[in-house]
Amino acid sequence: MTNQSKTKGMDKFRVQIAFAGVFTILGTLGLGHTTADVANAQSPTTTVPPIHVSDFEVVPVQQHLGDNKSDIFAPSYPYRGDVSDTFNFTVDSTPIGSAYLLIQVYGSYFQGHTITINGQNVTGPNGSFGSTGYGNWATLTVLLDDDILNQGQNTIQFLRNPYTPDNFVIDNVVINWRHQLPQQ
Repeated sequence: MTNQSKTKGMDKFRVQIAFAGVFTILGTLGLGHTTADVANAQSPTTTVPPIHVSDFEVVPVQQHLGDNKSDIFAPSYPYRGDVSDTFNFTVDSTPIGSAYLLIQVYGSYFQGHTITINGQNVTGPNGSFGSTGYGNWATLTVLLDDDILNQGQNTIQFLRNPYTPDNFVIDNVVINWRHQLPQQ
């Protein structure tokens, strides 16, 4: 192959690359508008997909629930018997989709305890809140349906299953939810 043939081949290759680049740029610029927009001399409009982010609130519960105050030595956790205090927390955006709780619990070994948010049982019919193992700390996860959390003030409360001899400590609860960022 002569040098002239090589040069022609390279020039053809460069032209193909240049056209591919132009088509790529034009194709990218063309996203989000229709041919009718261009034909009517309207400026192209682009649609920005919504951006979803997550947020959380930490609720320091720090209470002891159980049938016997002396079963767990936890002097910094007030004993409340079968029902915890009601705790308020704020969701400062409009929650979308499902959410979840992360609960730090010590010493629970029975199932059937109940968590209520805004007066609704969020632990389900079988009581998914429970077993960490006697003498162990664990972080339990509870999934929330998408209609549980409200923008603004919310409440959370824990109810011990009175038909068990379970004694446990609840430390912190983290409430996690998703929301949409405002479009600009």
